[in-house]
Amino acid sequence: SESQIEEIHLATLEVLRRTGVRFYHQEALEMLRKAGAYISDGNLVKFPEHLVERALATAPSRVVLSNREGEPVIYLEGNRVYFGTGSDCPNYLDPYTGERRKFTKADLINSYKLCDALPNIHFVMSMGLLSDLPSTMNYCTQFALMIQNTTKPVVFVAGDYISCAKVIEMAAVVAGGQETLEENPFILLYSEPSSPLQQTQEAVDKLLLMAERRLPVVHSPGPMMGATAPITLAGGLVQANAEILSSLVVHQLKREGAPFIYGAGIHHMDMSSMQICYGSPEFQLTKAGVAALGKYYGLPTWGYAGCSDANVMDEQAALESMFSVLMAQLSGANLIHDVGYLESGLTTSLEMVALTDELIDMTTHFMKSISTNKEDLAVDQINQVGPGGNYLSTEETVKRFREFWFPTLFNRKRYSEWEKMGKLSLGQKLNAKVRDILENYVPKPLPSKIQKQVNDILQKVADETA
Repeated sequence: SESQIEEIHLATLEVLRRTGVRFYHQEALEMLRKAGAYISDGNLVKFPEHLVERALATAPSRVVLSNREGEPVIYLEGNRVYFGTGSDCPNYLDPYTGERRKFTKADLINSYKLCDALPNIHFVMSMGLLSDLPSTMNYCTQFALMIQNTTKPVVFVAGDYISCAKVIEMAAVVAGGQETLEENPFILLYSEPSSPLQQTQEAVDKLLLMAERRLPVVHSPGPMMGATAPITLAGGLVQANAEILSSLVVHQLKREGAPFIYGAGIHHMDMSSMQICYGSPEFQLTKAGVAALGKYYGLPTWGYAGCSDANVMDEQAALESMFSVLMAQLSGANLIHDVGYLESGLTTSLEMVALTDELIDMTTHFMKSISTNKEDLAVDQINQVGPGGNYLSTEETVKRFREFWFPTLFNRKRYSEWEKMGKLSLGQKLNAKVRDILENYVPKPLPSKIQKQVNDILQKVADETA
């Protein structure tokens, strides 16, 4: 409720005032001291309320992301909801062998191709950690492969200032220059504070670089209630909110008006397995709480869906994906990531991505609700057909039956028809769809001149880190 949001906000201000956040970053400390923050014990920053209020006042209330061609396609505002994949899973479920193994460069290319082909996957994120390249090449290679295999907006991850700067350099080449990239960004950085209540050198480096370049960033904490955050849902929200708002303050001090996305993944630790939970009802509640807080502050919001604690693409994965997608739609968070996650974020399944694409389409139709305008109330049509008639041949039925949702994967055939069609399970159909896209879909390539420039930057990274 509105009063509960206000209570969480006031509790957050008290944490920022009384407890503070440690910043392991000299430039950030100097900016904060100059702005009026209280700094003790070397790097413990305590925030007067006016710093938070000023940052909230200068951060933009909407962010527009373009595609690779510079066309606006994602509007982070109001209750508009867009879905995309997650980042950096070490493991990959091979759709051909069913084997769980480490990600390779070829797997990443296939993953990005699939996302480009699926109509309800609106942006692409890095998805997998490369096992067949040096770790120093991971983040820049991920980004290069994304921009080569999809035209959709890209959420990227970077390990440090240097890899973040190289990604921005590649993006500027694609966009046609740094100023054009800032005006029509097709990239967004995902980074994190370190719970509880710490901002590392590397994380703040990236946060300030994105602010300086006027490019969007989500600096999203991932606290575990009961381990790195209080065990209560409200306590988890308060701590995460303090981490987000401390990030926003330094971000806006670096450059007022730079785009910032509000988000957090507040999980709890299952004490029976010592694992974080993606499919739990508590995680769905904290996601909704984060969305409500972001809207309270007038900021675009970040969320999670299409993810599961299941180890394979099974009934549990399908159920948890549906639960999370519907909750994301109902909460109205703007940019929803982690589609395709299994094993609590350790494994990517392309079948899970394809399933969630269908679930997004289904729930989008659900969110249209019921229209009660004069035409839809159909009083004249009811009168025309009358008692005992039927509506199959009416002009309205013929004209409008396609407005209803038609699945591409789910079965609506009776048993005998389904039997004639091969008795395929949903899992088998998902696998067949994934394989068909991987074998036959060709993403729009980058122009050869731009491709060469991107390759030159990658080669420079390889030479510098050899």
